[in-house]
Parts: sequence; C-alpha cells; structure tokens
Amino acid sequence: MAFEEIRENPVKYIKSFAMDIVVIIVGVAYVFYQMITLTKTELNPLILIAQASMGIICGIIIKQSLGENGFSKGYNSSAWQEEEEKYNESCNLAVDFTDRTDNYYLVLEKEKREHYRRSHLQSYRMKYDTFFDKHGDYIGTQEDYEKLDFWQKRVLKKCIKVRIYVLNLFSEYATSSEQDTKKEMTDKRQRAKNVTKNTLSATLVAMIGVYFVPVFTAWNWASFISSTMQVSLWVLFGILQLYTNYNFVVQDKVSILRKKKELIARFIKDCKEGLYTKPYYQLEVEKEAQKCDNNIVPQN
Repeated sequence: MAFEEIRENPVKYIKSFAMDIVVIIVGVAYVFYQMITLTKTELNPLILIAQASMGIICGIIIKQSLGENGFSKGYNSSAWQEEEEKYNESCNLAVDFTDRTDNYYLVLEKEKREHYRRSHLQSYRMKYDTFFDKHGDYIGTQEDYEKLDFWQKRVLKKCIKVRIYVLNLFSEYATSSEQDTKKEMTDKRQRAKNVTKNTLSATLVAMIGVYFVPVFTAWNWASFISSTMQVSLWVLFGILQLYTNYNFVVQDKVSILRKKKELIARFIKDCKEGLYTKPYYQLEVEKEAQKCDNNIVPQN
C-alpha cells in the first residue's frame, strides 16, 4: 500500500482499519462468549434498572459521538467545501433579485405539483385535464369519480392531497412563513437547549451514583468478555453511523447543492427576462381580465 495513496485518501483507510479492528474484537469476544453460561440474576430490580440505564447512556454517548464525527469529517471534506464555494458564488449572483424569490417558489411549487399529478395519474390511465384545471384546482365530477376502480380512486385522492416542498435556494431554513412564528435561535438559546438535554442525562447518572455504591468484585472473565463484546458492538454501530453521516454530507447534501445551483441559474436567467415580478396567480387574473377587455365589442 503506497504511502502517497494513504496520504491522499486517509479517510478510506482509517475506516477500513477501524472496521477491521472492531470485527476482530467482536469475533474474539464472541468466541469466548460461547463459553459463558447465562444464569438468572438475583439482584434487586432497582440495581438492574440502574445498570441498564448506565449501559443505555454509555451506548448512546459512544454512538452519538462517533456519528457527530461523521458530520465533521463530511463538512471538512474537499468535496463539500468545493461545492459549497460554488453554491455561494451562485447565491451572490442572485442578490439583485432576492425580492422575487417568493414568486419563484410559488411557480416551482405549482410546476412540481402538476408534474407529480400528471405522472401518477398517467400511470393509472387517467387524464390530468379530467380532474384538474390549469391552476391545479380539482374539477372532477362525481360521475367521473364513480367510473374509477379502487386503485385509481386511491391515487386520485393522493394527488389531491399531495404536499409539495420546494428547496430553499439560499439557506437550509424553511421558506414558509412558519419561521415567522418562532423566535430566532441565538447562541444563548442553543446553549440553554443543550444544557436542558445534558442535565437530564447527568441527573440520572448522579442519582445512580448517589443511591448505589459501586464495589469492585473479583476479576471475572465472563463479565470482561461480555462487556467487551457489548462495547465493541456500540463502537461498530457508531462507526457505521459515522460513515452514514459522512456520506450524507459528501453525497446527498452535495447533490442538493448542485440542484440548488441549477435552480438559481434558472431564477437569474428568468429574472433578467422580467419574470417573477408578481405572483403567478395574480398574473393569471390579469391575463383573464385582458382577454375580457379584448373581447368587448365596441358599440357604434
């Protein structure tokens, strides 16, 4: 294995090495575990609950910590940083048209909803124009509905109720007005939120330490092997979560940024052509009014 290759892609080999170590530990522990005889415990139920609680807390801490490392590795990777830099450049180009973003979102939502409905209705041999007008409003009659079979009715109801979520092109926050009903998440509030969560687990640990006095018993190979295997499994699941989070950042989130760049490019191009100055439904009303005006016959 060439040193240069390891230096250029260390994450790949660190993952392989760590996974191999965990597999070896689990394998050896399981071999010895087969020599253990499990007997019914005579401990007080409160002691069992305390031991189980400590096990849950330790397991969560190990897996959560390794999982957070996955996000850190992903956001520190060149794949994410390069894509984020290109994305920021695209956002800067759209600064002059930010007042039109809401109208753009409305158009995207309308297009996505219509595309979803058309594709699903066509797959069940139904016509979009039979049940929806050009504005996306339901126009189907009871007679049309009764002609459908069970599965057609099911997909039609799904198309009527479908909710479409549009990517927020310029941040990860929601584009809807729901954000207006929530206080701004400041550093102080975030720290307070974390303190509340950490206090709950810390209180439980403290109660266990106060109520129960730990006593070191004689060395027990069975307990050692069993606990080693348990910790190894925690680490294994943690490493799997680590690289799941890592791949989420460098693959899923990078692809989302690329999609956002495409939408931003379309937004800039259309804005330069004078689009999105008004909501699409307002434009439709103005078009209908203009048609009515053109159809008025002048009287002599």
